[in-house]
Amino acid sequence: MSSFDSQVQRNLMGKRLEKEGRVLEAKALYEANISEGFEGSFPYRRLAILYRKGKSINEEIRVLEKAVSVFQNVTGSEDIHPKLNDFKERLKKAKSLKSR
Repeated sequence: MSSFDSQVQRNLMGKRLEKEGRVLEAKALYEANISEGFEGSFPYRRLAILYRKGKSINEEIRVLEKAVSVFQNVTGSEDIHPKLNDFKERLKKAKSLKSR
């Protein structure tokens, strides 16, 4: 199985774990994917949402900064710019929340 395939499997397992209420385990899978620079938006979005719900603003900002960094360097995909802009906007909001 390729690295990408195993990352996709982790995302699917994380989604299943979230539905079962096993959020910490799901976060660990998503964190593994973002630490490897996964080039899909799913784990970054889920982590940002989960950290926001848990009021862990610093963790949310860390994840969103990583997403912006990864998506600024992805080439060849037409849907990158909307994703990148979305992550930049979320990051701006999170930083604004933190500064309150």
